[in-house]
Amino acid sequence: MKPAALIFKELTRTKEILRFSPGSYFRLIAVAALWVLLGLSYGVGAEVQEFNRRATATAQIMAGIPPVGGEPALERLTKLDAFAEHQKWMAAQWGQVRGRISAIQNWRSQEVKIPGATQKTLLYPFSGPDFLNAYALFPEHSQYIFFSLERPSSLPDLESVTAVQFGKLLEDVRNAFRDIFQRNYFITDYMNKQLTTPWIRGTVPVMATMMVLMNQRIVRIEPVDLFPELTRAYEARDSVKHPRMIMRGTRIVFAGASGGAQQQLYYFSLDATDKALEFYPGFLEWVGQHRPASALLKSASYLLHDNQFEKTRNMIMAAADYVVQDDTGIPYRFLRQASWQVRLYGRYNKPIKSLRYGYQADLEGAYKEKPDLAELPFPFGYHWRGQQSGLMIANR
Repeated sequence: MKPAALIFKELTRTKEILRFSPGSYFRLIAVAALWVLLGLSYGVGAEVQEFNRRATATAQIMAGIPPVGGEPALERLTKLDAFAEHQKWMAAQWGQVRGRISAIQNWRSQEVKIPGATQKTLLYPFSGPDFLNAYALFPEHSQYIFFSLERPSSLPDLESVTAVQFGKLLEDVRNAFRDIFQRNYFITDYMNKQLTTPWIRGTVPVMATMMVLMNQRIVRIEPVDLFPELTRAYEARDSVKHPRMIMRGTRIVFAGASGGAQQQLYYFSLDATDKALEFYPGFLEWVGQHRPASALLKSASYLLHDNQFEKTRNMIMAAADYVVQDDTGIPYRFLRQASWQVRLYGRYNKPIKSLRYGYQADLEGAYKEKPDLAELPFPFGYHWRGQQSGLMIANR
């Protein structure tokens, strides 16, 4: 991170470049000071490896962080009142979320011990765009594989937006982040609307914004097609049978603002039910080849409790040797039968009303046998209020 004095020196120079009004300028200074206190840098030191400045600047603007230097075409947007309002909202929200992230990181440093983590892949099924929890819990993994229903799409083109359009775009960003900021999970039904607006489309804008909030820089964003022949056939509709949704993929390469090795995140949108996977018979094989992997499962609607997702469940249990999950992940009975070592944390609460089918009497019994378990110091899963969350680590 750059020293605060250097950040303010750059902001002073930016005042002349952008011809701020005095009021706008001092509002920027005030919020800049808050970002410094929250641990986010505004610039990148000369020693840091090259990154995609346009993609990073776009993500920073969506995060409410002025991208000082390097992208004049976008700097005009930071003069607008809409940006000042958005910056204030994001800084206030991130101030609270950063406390939660710190609690996760402190807990992780004590409880999550993964040998050879820098050489491992994290598997995150049913992830949505949740980079925050994945990176907070598994920051050293070199590769991340996410998959869920939501399409990846791409970053918005900020260069051509009008002031009115920019204000709507920033409002869409705030709407997309409200649930993950407040509850620490996304709500699938809401994402169907939040990630399909004219300005925020897909998971890529949200994941990229999360990356810069976590002090990362975007090196590259590129489409990925694991099965191009299948894609062409399904798009042409030459076959009578074709999937309800065609798989789309994206790879994001990123690196820390202060240096370090590059990491990469693969994101795929597809229907992961057993029947739908018949259209992509090689997908789970491709994911499972990255073994031994780690796995993260949270707020997953108990999908792996359903036999419709048996193939995905079996792949995770075969490929992973370390799993962090809440009660919505792999059913407790499967872990016990397979002789995994399971550690319980926090509290067990019966599933919320709409998901009662996920109740696990054996898991509730296991928690009752350990009444002295400490509360989990951060929300994780659907019981996010009042330190009622539970979590388990399974390894072998």
